[in-house]
Amino acid sequence: MTQTITPPDPYWIDFPGRVRQIQAAMAREGIDVYLGTRLRTLSWVLDAFCPWRSYLVIPPEGLPTALTFLIDAARVADDSWLDEDHVLGYGPMGGQDQVSLLKSLIEPHLKG
Repeated sequence: MTQTITPPDPYWIDFPGRVRQIQAAMAREGIDVYLGTRLRTLSWVLDAFCPWRSYLVIPPEGLPTALTFLIDAARVADDSWLDEDHVLGYGPMGGQDQVSLLKSLIEPHLKG
C-alpha cells in the first residue's frame, strides 16, 4: 500500500524547499541557471535514483527539469516528486541527444 508522507511526519522531506534554497543561492551568486550532473545532487533534489549521464537543470524560478536516458525516464518520473513534464528522456535519435536538449533547457535562462 502506498502512503503519502506529509508534514509533520518525521520522514517528510521538503524537496521543493531544497530547490528554493538552491535558487536563493543562485540569486545571491548571480548564477543564471544551475546544471547538476552528480548522482548525489540529482538524488538530493529529485528523491529518485538517476543513473549516470543524467542531468538536472534548475532555473532561477520554478521547478527543475531532470534529463535522463530514455529507458529510465518513466521510472524517474514515477519515483520523483516532479511531474512528467519535468522529467525528460534522451536517446540516440535525431533531436533527442542530451546536448541539444540541455541547450534548449538552459538558453532561455541565460542573461548575457
